[in-house]
Amino acid sequence: MTSLAAQAVQTLAASFSQQMGVAVARQQIAAERAVAELVAGAIQPAAPPVPPGQGRIIDTRV
Repeated sequence: MTSLAAQAVQTLAASFSQQMGVAVARQQIAAERAVAELVAGAIQPAAPPVPPGQGRIIDTRV
């Protein structure tokens, strides 16, 4: 009986450890995503935007 209880406790501890690992990984991913969004928002475009209609149609007539 003792070995069964010990095995159950060990299984529960492993499950809890795995859940904590997943939670920490998700939190780290969310933090990295937030930082990436901040960096992307801070980047200024190097050139002004293209005027409307420019660069969409290529004239191939000679």
